[in-house]
Amino acid sequence: MPTATDEPNIPNKKESAVTDDGTEELTGEKEEISRQEIVALGIASRERADNIEFCEHVMKALARGAQGPNLWGREDFKTIRECVGAIASRPDLYHPLMGDKLPDVTLPGEQENDGGGGHGRKNPSLTTNYISSIAEYKDLDAKLPILQVVSTPNMDFEEFSRKGKSTNIHFTHLRLCDGSNDVMTGRLSMHLAHEGNKLEEGDIIQLNRFTALTYQSSGTDKPYRSPAVVIHIYSRVGSAAVPKKLESPKHCNPMTAEEMEANNKHVSGDTVQSSDGAEEKEGYERLVEVECTPEHRYCSVYGLNPVLCVCVSDPVKKVDMEVLRQYCYFATMDVTQMEPTSKRNMLYWWYMTNTYNICGKGNRQKPPACLLAAIRKEFREDDGWYKIFVAGKKPTHKRAKK
Repeated sequence: MPTATDEPNIPNKKESAVTDDGTEELTGEKEEISRQEIVALGIASRERADNIEFCEHVMKALARGAQGPNLWGREDFKTIRECVGAIASRPDLYHPLMGDKLPDVTLPGEQENDGGGGHGRKNPSLTTNYISSIAEYKDLDAKLPILQVVSTPNMDFEEFSRKGKSTNIHFTHLRLCDGSNDVMTGRLSMHLAHEGNKLEEGDIIQLNRFTALTYQSSGTDKPYRSPAVVIHIYSRVGSAAVPKKLESPKHCNPMTAEEMEANNKHVSGDTVQSSDGAEEKEGYERLVEVECTPEHRYCSVYGLNPVLCVCVSDPVKKVDMEVLRQYCYFATMDVTQMEPTSKRNMLYWWYMTNTYNICGKGNRQKPPACLLAAIRKEFREDDGWYKIFVAGKKPTHKRAKK
C-alpha cells in the first residue's frame, strides 16, 4: 500500500508565463515537483487504495460471511444494494469474464444437505434432462445448468516449449451428472485446470459459460458420439451425496460412413470464397463472414459437434487477452504491444487447444470458417488482407552445434 513518503513517477511539468495578449508562453521545464505535492499525491493514492480495500472487505463480508444476509439490510449498505440490483438486472451486460475466480456461494457455518430433512441451506436442484438434450441436439434450457461432480477430477497436461523452457499446459476432466442421473464428461479450459482439480466428488456446480457438444469416441470400433461440455467459467453452489444409481453413458445416433470419413480426415469446414470481385493477393485472402445454422455448422469439425455455434457459446469478445497471454507458449510480449496478427494467432491457438483439443507444439489445424471470421472481425487488418492458413506441422528449427 502506498505511503505518504512514496514518490510517484510523475513527468516534469512545463512552466508558463502569461504574455501581454493573455496567452501562455512556455518558459522552460520545472525540474521536479514540490515536496508538498509529493506528499499530497501519496496521500491521495493511499486513500484510493484504502477505499478499494474497504469495498473489497464489505463485498466479501456480504458474499462469504455467515452474517452476510443480516448485513445486507443495513441502511449504510443501501448504495451497495442499489448498485448490485442494477448489475443483476442486466446479466447480458454484466457477466463473469474469463479469468474471474467465481465464488463458492456456500456460506460458512451452513450445513449443506440433499433435501432429506436436514438443517441448513438446501442445495439447488440439478437440471433435469440436460445431458439427454445435448445427446439429442434439442434446444437447451436458457437457464444456466446445475450439475454434480460424480468422480474425482482428473488432470493431465500437454508439454510446450517457451523461451527455451518446457511449459506444461494442464487440463482437468470431470464426470458430471444431471437431475436425471445421466452422466457425461466435462472438460475445464486450461485457465481453470488447477482450480477445478480441487473439486471433490459430490460438489454441485453451476456452468456460467460453456460449450455443449458431442464428440466422436476414439477408435474405429466406436462410431457413436457422446455428449460432453467444455467449461469456460463455473461456480460451486453446494455439495451433496452422489446418487447411488447413475444411468449408463448416453450415446448419440451412430455416425454414417460419410460422417466418419469426414471427421477422421479432420476437414476444417467448407472452403468459403469471397465473392466481392476484389483483386487477388498471393498467399492472402479477404475476410469472409459465414453464419452457422442447426442444419449447417461450420464448427462441427475434428470429431466435435457443438449444439450451438462455438462463436455463440464462447464469444471471441469475451476472451480476456491478458489471461490468454499467460498460457500461450509463444506469446512473448504484452498484449498492448502486439500487432493484430499476433492477437489472432493467440486466439486460434486458444480455441483449437481448449475446445477442439488439438494440442502439441507444431500441431496446427485450420480453425472452422465461422471462428476464423469472428477472430478476424475482432482484430482486423487495415488493408483487409489476411494470410491464408496452412495446416500441418510447423517446421522446427534446430540449433546449430557449436
